[in-house]
Amino acid sequence: MNGMELERLLVKDVMSSAAVIARKGDTVSDVVAQMKKGHLREVPVLDGAKPIGLVSYSSFLHRRSLPLSAKVEQVMLPGPSLEEEMLLTIAVEEMMSAGVRGAPVVRAGKMVGFVSRTDIIKIFPKIIQLKDRKVSTFMTSNPQSVTEKETVRKAQLLMKSLMEKTLPVVDASGRLVGAIGMPEVMEVLWSSKSNARPPNEVRGGREQAEVTVGSVMSRPAIAVGPEETAGKVAGLMIENGLSTVFVQEDEKLVGVISQADLMEQIISLKPTKGVYVQLTGLNEEDPDVYDVLYDLIGKSMKRIDKIQPPRVFTIHVTAYHHEGMRSKYSLTGRLTTTKKMYYAHATDWDLYRTMDTMLDSMEKNIKKEHEKTLDQRRVNQVL
Repeated sequence: MNGMELERLLVKDVMSSAAVIARKGDTVSDVVAQMKKGHLREVPVLDGAKPIGLVSYSSFLHRRSLPLSAKVEQVMLPGPSLEEEMLLTIAVEEMMSAGVRGAPVVRAGKMVGFVSRTDIIKIFPKIIQLKDRKVSTFMTSNPQSVTEKETVRKAQLLMKSLMEKTLPVVDASGRLVGAIGMPEVMEVLWSSKSNARPPNEVRGGREQAEVTVGSVMSRPAIAVGPEETAGKVAGLMIENGLSTVFVQEDEKLVGVISQADLMEQIISLKPTKGVYVQLTGLNEEDPDVYDVLYDLIGKSMKRIDKIQPPRVFTIHVTAYHHEGMRSKYSLTGRLTTTKKMYYAHATDWDLYRTMDTMLDSMEKNIKKEHEKTLDQRRVNQVL
């Protein structure tokens, strides 16, 4: 399969049947049990044959307590409905923009199939432009992790702040020893076997909050070296049912690759005149805040476009709330251009200033790389 074929692929070419569906009126208890039994991360919710939302791990990640008798309509998230004839590259972009791992496929408003990241990852090793890319060129470097002695509750809070569903577990020397994912967190904190006071309520009490990561994590963690290829990583994900593969060098954790990272690589192949921007982690209800941030990003991307055309820009916001004080913000940006990938980071008390600093750092990195390329060309011309 070449790039042109990828651009012609339609949703119907990769969609599958939903392994499990939830119906309007079903209880959270029933859906959680089905998700755990089927090792599912996302379940479509139907009203008759019409999809009305999705229940996913994200539905529970931000909940501290929830009655098991609650209906799925109370926790489901909105999601896109994909058409059968939609181009796959557009569907991937819609899924990523909505922040979902899968979406129902509809015909005349009725669900006829489901597309998950796993369905898309299956074709990844066949995409010539992507399968041989080294993971070091697009992995998330210096990932945050937890230790075996830390609590499951802390792991859940870190997942929430990072918008991740799987975390690496390291020892005191930084060596990768395992992984903890949402299935393990749900088993401890979101199970009917958890603290049942009051009755039928899913919540983490004192005992559950003190369960250690080491007692529930999976081991060993699946890892590759930084020189491994994207195609190999995709194959490992499919073979082992993983959403995340870790990158290690000399037994030390150096990076993480998620299915979302592979999705972004597909989006980078989509013909576009602009840049795909994804802003995650910011829980801000004021639309004016987003207007200002996207204005800053837009101006920066126009300047960068004169040097290297940007394709995919992902920014994650982490807010640290201090009692009696305003929030401190940490922003991490990852920009894929037509030539390579760049990273930048900034921390400040002011959100706009943090964004401006991070964007400025990104631009300086790209300009520095561009100047090095020009200098090398001059040297080659002299020789």
